[in-house]
Amino acid sequence: MYKIALLTYPFLLSFFEEVVQPFRDRCDVEVIPFEKQHMLLTMIPALAEQYDGLCVFSALANRFLGQENIEVRKPILYLDRHSVDFFKTFFTLVSENRNIDLSRVVLDTFLIRSDYVRTLDHIRENISTFEESRTEYTEDVSLEEFNQIEAIVGANILSLWKQGRFDFIVCRIAHIASLMEREGIPFAYVYPEKHRVMETLEKLFNRIRLERQAEGLPASIMISTSGDIRREYHEISQESIRIQKALLEFSKNYSSNFTIQFMAQGYEILTSHLTVQKITADFTNCQLGYYLFSTLGINARIGYGIGHDIAGARQNAMQARRAAEDSDLSCVITEEGKIIPIHAKPVSPDAPKQGESASDLANKTGLSAVTVQRIRSAIQFLGSNEITNYTLAKTLQVTVANANRFLNALLKSGNAEIVDTKKSMSKGRPSRIYRISL
Repeated sequence: MYKIALLTYPFLLSFFEEVVQPFRDRCDVEVIPFEKQHMLLTMIPALAEQYDGLCVFSALANRFLGQENIEVRKPILYLDRHSVDFFKTFFTLVSENRNIDLSRVVLDTFLIRSDYVRTLDHIRENISTFEESRTEYTEDVSLEEFNQIEAIVGANILSLWKQGRFDFIVCRIAHIASLMEREGIPFAYVYPEKHRVMETLEKLFNRIRLERQAEGLPASIMISTSGDIRREYHEISQESIRIQKALLEFSKNYSSNFTIQFMAQGYEILTSHLTVQKITADFTNCQLGYYLFSTLGINARIGYGIGHDIAGARQNAMQARRAAEDSDLSCVITEEGKIIPIHAKPVSPDAPKQGESASDLANKTGLSAVTVQRIRSAIQFLGSNEITNYTLAKTLQVTVANANRFLNALLKSGNAEIVDTKKSMSKGRPSRIYRISL
């Protein structure tokens, strides 16, 4: 059963609890309150980690999430009132108060600026003014005003009430409705139509379902190197064995379900959309490409293809690999044909900064530039520049003797120092811990 959070003001908790009750037979819906709209900018990303999808009763929040570059990777839909909801409220108000003076009825959302007072009389004279003003309300509000919208509107309303400027207020902001209730000021609140809330939840439910189905779509990963282009698929070399071993090790490290096979000009991995999404950090980082470089010193061209069937996934992967060969970036092509280029970057965001060039360090240490770069990449991959000879050997997939040779060269050049020892699991002597500075 999917888990959905519906975010709204405390004033509307009982309303939404009643509305969503029939939907709970199909989905676990939790109604969660927020006091002020600006709280949504932190609540939404945090709750997205805990729920399959979010429904938010504040369309204005969506604009500022995008403006602040806050990315939410779960399905999210925003609820708001339709014009019909406003006019239904106006009609009910007039029918129940035949003697009401429309020039003395104001709307709260127009009071974010104290000099912009609009009454029902203005709306009666020009309906288009109301529609334009509703659009302006969402387009013209600044982030600063959004962060203080309840306080600004509340202060302006109380000031106008004390001045005797209105007799009744129609509220769109639930926080203001609560304030009017506490202050004893006559008000009506514009509720969204119940069927529209249910339609929005239905759309959210279907979007979550479709995304879950997409996670199981077949995917193909096609990998080639400069050597692969010249080698027929049936030829097996030491390099190909090393690459297969690295791919299997990567699959083990990332708990990925890989099926690896030879193909003309390289290798193919058959897997799923969910696995590709995981090993590329949601299509932002080619961790597989980085792993191959850090362990083998190979700059691989990698194409990720997702399809509605295996044939479609393979076709997209081949096209993505060709794009990778042209751009020197890995590439993803989704089942919808969307092309996403991605860089191969270290897993750890706290990776040490590089100083001297690899060629300068090669001259200084006596190691090759490729070996220097591979050691740098290993440090970045592990997220630490303190390492034992065994860990370095395992990460680079070389013998311990070769790792010792690398470390001794770095010691002689002053690019490494022994900082501690680590007790061996066997009866051998403790392992030295080297701090590497590259």
